[in-house]
Amino acid sequence: MNSNTMTNECMCYVAADPTQPGAAWAVTVDKPEYAKDTAKCIAQWIRKGAHIQRVDRDTAVAMMHLWVRPTE
Repeated sequence: MNSNTMTNECMCYVAADPTQPGAAWAVTVDKPEYAKDTAKCIAQWIRKGAHIQRVDRDTAVAMMHLWVRPTE
């Protein structure tokens, strides 16, 4: 498998929105070669109040589609 190809078996981390069950506002791919960058992203998400979940690619995409930007 090409390391640039994301398959359905690929795992991702999502920033799940605690106010919108099942929705997420950010996603990053879980790949060992990007571990430091992934950790930085996740730390930022936690500071913003996200619940972090590790899910498969299809679930991550579905969660992103469910998220609705809050009105300010």
